Amino acid sequence: MSKPIFLNCNYPNKPLIPKGIPRECRTKKNRILEMKMGKVSLIALANGNIYLGEDGYWFGIVLDKFIVINAFGVSVVPTLGNINLALWQWAKESLSGEKEDLLAKYLRIIV
Repeated sequence: MSKPIFLNCNYPNKPLIPKGIPRECRTKKNRILEMKMGKVSLIALANGNIYLGEDGYWFGIVLDKFIVINAFGVSVVPTLGNINLALWQWAKESLSGEKEDLLAKYLRIIV
C-alpha cells in the first residue's frame, strides 16, 4: 500500500475531514512553524508534512509528494498546481482563497 498524500482524511474513498486538531500536531515539539492568514492556519512539522486548518477542520499534505524544485528553490506555482490537481482527482475540490495564499507564502520561505 502506498503512503497517503493527504493526512487526517481517514475515510476510504470519501473526502471527509474530521473536526479537531490531528494527533500529529498536538505536541509543540513536532512543529517547526505556525502561520495564520484570516481564518486559515498552517502548521509545518519537522517531518515535512503541513496541515491547513479552518474552523476546527484540519487536513494535512505530504509536501514531498508535490514539491517542485528549480535552481532558485521551490517553484511555487507548479507545486500549488500539483496539489490542486491531486485534490481535484480525490475530492473534486481545490485549494482556494486564503488556503492557497497561505500555502504559497509558506512555499516562498522554505528552502
